[in-house]
Amino acid sequence: MDRFTPFLGNIDKLFSIAQGDKKEYVQPALKNLGSVSIVLVREAIAPVVFRNSEEEITDIEIQLNDNNSDVYVRAVPNKFKYPERGRGLQILRVFKAGGNMPQNKIILTNKMKPSDGFDLNSLVFGDSTVWKTGNVVLPVKAAVNYSDALSVLPKHLCVDATFHNRAFEDGTLFNPETHKSSDNLFNRHFVKPGTLLVQVLSTRGKLLPQIALDHLLLSIGFAGTYGGQTSVTGTNIQTHVAGIYGGRFEQPQTSPYQIVRTLAHLANNDWEESSFKNVEGLSTRLHKILGNVHEVTMTAKEVRDYQDKLVQRFESDYQEMEADYQQAAKKIGDFFDLWFTGDKKEK
Repeated sequence: MDRFTPFLGNIDKLFSIAQGDKKEYVQPALKNLGSVSIVLVREAIAPVVFRNSEEEITDIEIQLNDNNSDVYVRAVPNKFKYPERGRGLQILRVFKAGGNMPQNKIILTNKMKPSDGFDLNSLVFGDSTVWKTGNVVLPVKAAVNYSDALSVLPKHLCVDATFHNRAFEDGTLFNPETHKSSDNLFNRHFVKPGTLLVQVLSTRGKLLPQIALDHLLLSIGFAGTYGGQTSVTGTNIQTHVAGIYGGRFEQPQTSPYQIVRTLAHLANNDWEESSFKNVEGLSTRLHKILGNVHEVTMTAKEVRDYQDKLVQRFESDYQEMEADYQQAAKKIGDFFDLWFTGDKKEK
């Protein structure tokens, strides 16, 4: 993972001191050229529900060329970011290195410091709260951006629906409260198991330190429960990293929308090709597309081996990993306190 160091931030240089008219003040480190993109393949291993207020699965029409367009399944970023952000908080709690408050419910009283609520997770996924009885807003922009997740196959090949009724416990549609027949009949649309979606997590400006990248890879994990109506199927998404790509600039080829266009062009409507049905085949194809346009690359196998080592450290080398997290927590806590208070005493 050291190959990405030129495009990542430095945990010891999270902020800089700027000179004002009358005094110095603290600001986050200035952005520099450098981008790292983690390309993910999200595999549906059980029915998944991605929808808004409508019963149908969310989708988007993509223009494939001058004459053709098609509709693809679209999962907005928060469908994946929210549960992974929550998993990151759980990891910090294990190491006693943060996660002091519930997700999206940071409350800072006048006597508390910003570091009492903000932590490594805030740096990676972003956070915000109000302070001093609501007079001061503390915003933390996420160092990692989640893209939409798009199916690599057109929507009509990825979705299905089942018919349900909210029947009374005796199995009838009779509503004993209104003494009428119930009309609570509904369809549940879902993404079919075996569907592959591509998503890109990217950081730019050299804002993300190495330990934060490791924390992100742990938070992504290997499988989890995603989407709406999650109690229906439990664990429904298995996550595979197709590769990690770094360079001074972001490349248009890493956009999932461009990836879908490229794959559709290469397939020439042959949707039975392994690139669309098989994770390994898709990862290989993605690496061919993206590997040549980035300065530094890491293959799917290399990333999988690195993730395995992180998990092994988490399980067997707990104390050393805990020390690393707590050391990072101290530096990140100082950063937030300095940034939002400007108090440099004893720092």
